[in-house]
Formats: sequence, C-alpha cells, structure tokens
Amino acid sequence: MHKKKTSSFNEKTLLNRLLKNYALILVSLILIGMGSIGMNTYWQSMGRGEITAQEAVDMISRSINDKNLQGKTMLNGLTDNQEKINNLNRYMDTSISDYLNYSYDQQLATGNYLFLPGQVKNFYTMYDNIESIIMVLNNYNDYYLSTPQDKSGKKISGTPRLNNKFYLAYPITNPVTLEVLGSFYVEFSQKDIIDSLTHLTTFEGLSAYVFSSTGYQLLTYTEKDNTIDQQLIQQKMKESSALPLQKLTGDNILEHLQTTSGFDILVTISKEKILTHVLFDLRILMLGGLVLILLLLYLLYRTFTKYSQQVDIIMGSMALVSEGDLNTRINEQETQFELKELSRGINTMLDNIEQYISDIYKLEIKQQDAHMRALQSQISPHFLYNTLEYIRMYALSEGSEELADVVYAFSTLLRNNTDQAKTTTLEKELSFCEKYVYLYQMRYPDRVAYHFEIDEALKELVLPKFSIQPLIENYFVHGIDFSRNDNAISVKARLVDGQVKILIRDNGKGISPQKLTLIKTKLKSQQIELHDSIGLQNVNERLRAYFGPTFLMTITPNETKGIAIELSFDEPIS
Repeated sequence: MHKKKTSSFNEKTLLNRLLKNYALILVSLILIGMGSIGMNTYWQSMGRGEITAQEAVDMISRSINDKNLQGKTMLNGLTDNQEKINNLNRYMDTSISDYLNYSYDQQLATGNYLFLPGQVKNFYTMYDNIESIIMVLNNYNDYYLSTPQDKSGKKISGTPRLNNKFYLAYPITNPVTLEVLGSFYVEFSQKDIIDSLTHLTTFEGLSAYVFSSTGYQLLTYTEKDNTIDQQLIQQKMKESSALPLQKLTGDNILEHLQTTSGFDILVTISKEKILTHVLFDLRILMLGGLVLILLLLYLLYRTFTKYSQQVDIIMGSMALVSEGDLNTRINEQETQFELKELSRGINTMLDNIEQYISDIYKLEIKQQDAHMRALQSQISPHFLYNTLEYIRMYALSEGSEELADVVYAFSTLLRNNTDQAKTTTLEKELSFCEKYVYLYQMRYPDRVAYHFEIDEALKELVLPKFSIQPLIENYFVHGIDFSRNDNAISVKARLVDGQVKILIRDNGKGISPQKLTLIKTKLKSQQIELHDSIGLQNVNERLRAYFGPTFLMTITPNETKGIAIELSFDEPIS
C-alpha cells in the first residue's frame, strides 16, 4: 500500500513538473514569437512603405512621361513645319473669318487643309485627359485658350493664369531658324494620378509633390493634415528651387526622382503613421497571445494524462505504414483534440498517397501511349515523303519530267501542310501558292494561266502561314469556269511608300453586289458567320491580329470579270 502511494505520488510530481516545464516553454515560445512577429511587422511595414513610395514615384513618373509625350505630339502636330508656323501666326493675326478664307486658299494652293481650331478639337478626341490648351506667341498681346467646353478655342487678351493647375509647358520654335516664338501649355487632369495614389497603400500618411523644371508646383497630394511639411517644401522651393530632403528624411520615408525632362517628383510617407499602424496591430497580437497562452495551458492540463497513450496509438499505426501496409488507418475515436486532428490529417494523407499512386500509374500508361502515337506520327509523314521522292526520281529516270514536276509540287504542298511552323516568308508563301496553282494547271491543261510577281524587298517579309493560299483556293472553288480556256489569276506584292500591298486578281465568275456587300459587312465583325467566305474572314482576322490596325483587306469587282482582293498594311519595322 505504501509502495502504491509512493508510485502515485511520484507520477503526480512528475506530471506537475512536466506541466510546469511545458507551460514555461510554451509561454516563452509564444512571447518570443509575439516579439518576433511584432518586430517583423514593424520592419515589413517600413519596407512596404519604402516600396509604396518607390511605386508612387514610378507611377507618377510614368504618368508624367505619358502626358509629356502627348503634349509634345500635339505641339509637333501644330508646328513641325514652316507652313504650320505661318498658319499659327495667321490665326493670331487675323479675324476668324479671314483666317478661314486663308485656310481654304492654302488648301487650294498646297493641298493641305490646316485649320487650327479643328486641329485642337481633334486633340480632345485623341486624349481624354486634357483640361485646357493654351498657346502664347511672343509677337501678340492675345493668347489662345481651348477648354472642353469650348474645344475650338478662342483668342483672349492678357496673360494666361496657370496657378494651381497641372500644366506642362513647351517652347514653340521655328523649325527652320530654331527661334523661340512662344509657349505651348497643356493642362492635364490629375484624376488618374490621384486615384492611383489613393489605392496604392493600405496605411495613411502618403504625400506626393510634383514640380516643373522652373519650380512651378504641378501637383500636391496628401492623405493627412500635413501643412508643416507642405509649407516647408513650398518655402524652400521659392527660396532656392531645391527640395528640403534632409529635413524631411527624419520623420518620413522619402523617395525623390528628378526626371530627364526636368520634373521633380517627391513622395513622403509619415513614419508616425506607420508606427501607429504597427502598434495597433501589436495590441491585437498581445491580446490574441494572452488568450492563446491561457487556452494552451488549459488544454495541456486536460490532455496530458492521455497524451502518451494516444501518441502510442499513432506511432503504432505509423510503424505498420513504414512496413508497407498502406491500408492501415488510425482509429480517430481513440484520440482527442489536436491528436484527433493529426490522426484525421494522417488518414487523409494516406488516402491521398494511395490515390496518387493510382493516378501516377495511370498517367505513366497514358504517357507511354502518347509517346508511341508521337513516334507513329513522325514515322508516317517521313515514309510518305520518301515514297513520293522515289516516284519522282523514277519518273525522271523514265523521261517523264512533267510527271516528276507534278509529284515534286504535290510533295512540297504536303510537306508545307504538315510543317508545324506558324509563320513563313512572303516568298515561300507565294512559292507554295504557285505550286498549288501549278497542280490545277496540270490537271486542266491549256485552261488556267497564272502570274506571280513580288518585289525584291518583300521576299523575306514574315507573315502567318496560309495567309494567301485560302484566297487563291476560293478562286478555284467558287470562281473558275473550267469550260473556258482563258482562266487566269495573278498575285502581285509591291512596296509602295512604306506600305505593303498584295493584290490577287482573277477573271472568274465574280461575286454578286448583294453577296459582296454581305462579305464586307461580315469582315468587320469579330465573329465568323460567313458560310461561303470563312476563308476570307479567317485570313482577315489572322493578318489583322498579326500586323495590327494598319492591316486592311479590300474586295472589289474587276472591270470585266472576276474580283480583286488587296491586302495592305504598314511595312513591319525590323
């Protein structure tokens, strides 16, 4: 009896010591984890602030560069030659009615119609972020002002007001003498920049400032009441045209960029706001950590006595699995709490492993079948090409050169059709088409004539495969009349003023006006609905996707018979 009491006492003492040790370890680990998480959260927030500031600077820089490019493009459209400079001076020097007469006279004389209000009005259509356009010429007291409410613009006496607006300024220079004639101002909307800055960060305290090369403040954005920093920046810019970067660095994460165009971009994020945000997160972390400590101590006390037994159950099952018995599963009814979840997870893992083994086995079988089919698909075309080449050589040896040419043309067509390349050169595409027509000519002797012509500069032009062949095939399917002896088709590829023009003409049956109208309408659609002209729309969509919006397919009836299909697009820049 005494021995039992001693044993019971020892077990109880050992349990208490283990509970205390585990409790101390758990509490220490939780506190260390909380401290690590707190420090990591702080440094992550600071790092995120630096990244956010850099992203804000990059975003503003890209936006300004885009706007600056737009402004230069607009100015270039108005002043890139002496004729346009003269037109601009005439607008500022005369009444609108006299200027309009001048524009018409210039159009009759030169063929170019330059009308300043119309040109400026087009800018609002091209760019949706313009708030106003101002032009000031040195020799005139009036200046030109255009707004979204009055896009054509008008002349106004005095000096334009540019304060507190996002204006980009450009000098107006004479393209011949390089004399500065005045200034060109474009006011852009700040909405895109402000919207991007608003959604850029998850914490408060971000401010952004943009100054022009002359020190003019283009943009001020702040998410907090930061009048002190704002006043400091404005004061320093007025005094020395320099930003107070050192004074701002102490209290802010700071990113500064001076663009090649002379713009100063400054983004600051308040360290105080970041610290407040981190402390708020830490308060939540401390409360959660305290609750976790109490919960773990309670669960540890409740489960410790059964812990060893439940672990033995799990380890016994794992021993059977290690011996290769994958059908073994842990009895979840004999475990509790986290060990029950562990048992369930192990059982799920064993189920997945068994399923993965089955899936991998089936996949290997499918891969072997696919590999075998791939070998077969490689052997068959190779065998077919060799057989055709043997027939061609045999025809040559027998003196039947015409039959050899037909076999060679057919072999070339077959090889091109089975080639997996997605693009080809214009010369190879036309050579493929020529062999296609040649086979029809051999089939219907003295009934089909053809002529292919290509500029030397276009022979290496890269385009999608089967871009022209479907158009020629349409002729032989729908347009040719084999009862006639004067069937003819021609293809001409020319380079005219930097634009590629490919003309396919035939003297076939032609297309009725109603059907031609339908085809032209469907070619503008994005959905393929033409039953008899799927090839036309397919070629149109593929080439438009490849060469971009400059591509155009036009279909017109010839003066006598047949149709003419012209493919035109800008010459790709190599």
